[in-house]
Amino acid sequence: MNIAVLGTGKVGSALGTRLAAAGHQVVYGSRSRAGEPGVVGQREAVASADVVITAIPGTSVVSTLEEIGEQTLSDKIVLDPSAAFSPQMTMAYPGDSVGQQVQARFPQLRVVKTLNTMNFTIMVDPLASLPRATAFVSGDDEAAKKVVRGLLGDLGWPDEAVLDLGGIDTALATEHVAPLFFATVRALGTAKFNISVTTQA
Repeated sequence: MNIAVLGTGKVGSALGTRLAAAGHQVVYGSRSRAGEPGVVGQREAVASADVVITAIPGTSVVSTLEEIGEQTLSDKIVLDPSAAFSPQMTMAYPGDSVGQQVQARFPQLRVVKTLNTMNFTIMVDPLASLPRATAFVSGDDEAAKKVVRGLLGDLGWPDEAVLDLGGIDTALATEHVAPLFFATVRALGTAKFNISVTTQA
């Protein structure tokens, strides 16, 4: 599968490296680093992609996709792991979510929100140091969610660890886990943990 990773930071690099190791064709799209090995402009990266990963700050996702353009985006699957914060590290969109904003602005896209409740190290190796982990998935397109679940499997997530919350409206819930995440980081002194769901047998 051809995958465009928008962003070359820790999240983008971790996801791209692991997905490339799983056999996918990965290209990175960047405004500032285009021309480096494996890195092209954002529009060029997206043009030939089946899946676009928005590994950039959540407050930049909509504007970045607008710059790429609706014609280039077409009906691609967008895997959105982003989080949106104000300069004061408060929620940038109280009562809203990046996932919902992208889907509303680009109705032709198939947006799937996932991996936004954890540190990047857990995204690509969830069970290396944790006995249990949960990856939440939100999106309106069932076929797109099936593709994303496959990619999560390539990242090390067993299917039983993936919890489909429903439509893209449920991205609001997972994006607003961020304050709990940061409070837990402060309490534990580490970001190497995961928020997991267990049910009574």
